[in-house]
Amino acid sequence: MTDVITEVETTAMLTLKGVHGTSRSAAQEIAQHQIFQKTGKGRVGTGVYFWRENIYAKELANCWYEYRVRKGYFKPNEGTVIYADICVQENEFGDLEEPSAKDDLGIFAMLQISIDPLDDAGDKGAIYDLFIERIERNTQMKCKVFQIRIPSPPKCPNYPTTLLGNPLAYVVRDETCIHIDRLEEI
Repeated sequence: MTDVITEVETTAMLTLKGVHGTSRSAAQEIAQHQIFQKTGKGRVGTGVYFWRENIYAKELANCWYEYRVRKGYFKPNEGTVIYADICVQENEFGDLEEPSAKDDLGIFAMLQISIDPLDDAGDKGAIYDLFIERIERNTQMKCKVFQIRIPSPPKCPNYPTTLLGNPLAYVVRDETCIHIDRLEEI
């Protein structure tokens, strides 16, 4: 009798802590149904955006909510912060802050722009989507979550951009990675 050994390749599970600012009604809907509405071609592509949890995250989430109030998307005085665990296999996580990834993205973006010049901010998000799709095709793996630095929301005076640079955000492309920890009214 021979022993059969099956080799299974495993990768580590990452648990990232993220913070998302929204309205009270949207937060309640999200918590009840566990469904987020992805941002279509946002600043850095399609996904659900979370600020990396740290001492500034709640402030950034609040500033995002206030920005959306000023734009007419939310009512004033109804802000809520969603705290979540973002669970993803290490091989399904992309770090677009890694220097080689930034270099690749820069080359890819310049080629795309030379073919089809950017018309608006949504086009910038489309370039990120195309870049991630290219990575997925080349590696035969899904990129469910990636991290990248994005500008803090306008009128966010307590985040020290000049000292720290833009804050880190997680862009969740697969909502099944999001596990709500708690809601907190602003």
